[in-house]
Amino acid sequence: MRDVFRPALPAARPTGPTRPTGPTRESRLRRRAGAAVAAAAVLALTLTGCATTTSAETPAANGPTVETLYGKVTVPASPKRIVAIGYPEATALADLGILPVGRTAYIPPLPAYDKAFADIPVVEDSNGKPDLEKIASLKPDLIIGDDFADKTDKAAYAKLAAIAPTAIFEWKPAASNWTSEAASTATAVGRTPQLDKLKSAFEARAKTISTTYADVLATHTIDMISGDETAWYLYSPDSSHGRVLAAAGARFGASATQKDGYVEYSPERYDVIGGTDVLFVQGTDKASIAPITSNAVFAKSKAAVAGNVETSDYFFSASYTMADALLADFEKALQTLQARG
Repeated sequence: MRDVFRPALPAARPTGPTRPTGPTRESRLRRRAGAAVAAAAVLALTLTGCATTTSAETPAANGPTVETLYGKVTVPASPKRIVAIGYPEATALADLGILPVGRTAYIPPLPAYDKAFADIPVVEDSNGKPDLEKIASLKPDLIIGDDFADKTDKAAYAKLAAIAPTAIFEWKPAASNWTSEAASTATAVGRTPQLDKLKSAFEARAKTISTTYADVLATHTIDMISGDETAWYLYSPDSSHGRVLAAAGARFGASATQKDGYVEYSPERYDVIGGTDVLFVQGTDKASIAPITSNAVFAKSKAAVAGNVETSDYFFSASYTMADALLADFEKALQTLQARG
């Protein structure tokens, strides 16, 4: 089964562990990443005036050689017209102060991203595949994106590479390597120092949370799930969102020893997480997770009985701004637990 998390259609909300456009390269689900106010404000400032272009007749000088799924690729030294065919790369670029000239249809609806990407043309066809004609018309000097290592399409890659240097990075199940994707993107555009600052700020915030709420974290186990009436998914500490919470000191329950980024279960198996103290369910609010919480087996779980079921719509982090939004939700939940004593 292909990893989840990109919307099946540009306007559709991703559901279940599927990359936002179904169980294929186009079906990538990376759930909505809403905004922590501070993170959005910083991003908005970063993005101001950063959509630069250059003359199509001025070739870009060669820059670094980057490792990609298709081997080593030499990219321009200072790319000015970048087409992002993967949303992790698009959002990583935005965090680094760069707006692509073309982008993937799905962009996590973080307020700052909503504004920044609103007028940037989408370069996907109706099936969610890169539209070669649209991409070529933008005269890019760099194309950047991601895919699964075992699903590489050499024919499609060759067509993209004929338009401009193309760097395709790996997207692992449950987005477990999102920090590596962000780092690769930064290398490709020569902004590693800027990414290092974002990484340091994220790590400092996570450390502060782990210290401030050490008592709560020491006495409560946590698991992260998503799903609907037909199936649900348990995410491990190695998933994108699991890594974010782990950095902030989370102790995982049923998923602690889970090797896969996510495991699918049927609705009658909510007993798997029956002993976990706190459950984070992917959703915008209590109403949005009713298909899960209304399940009779789920209702008997320790977390449900104690009222320790929390929501966050920011699973599947693909940028530090998105990860910060998840940290904000996690801290809010810890504040509630601490107040209860």
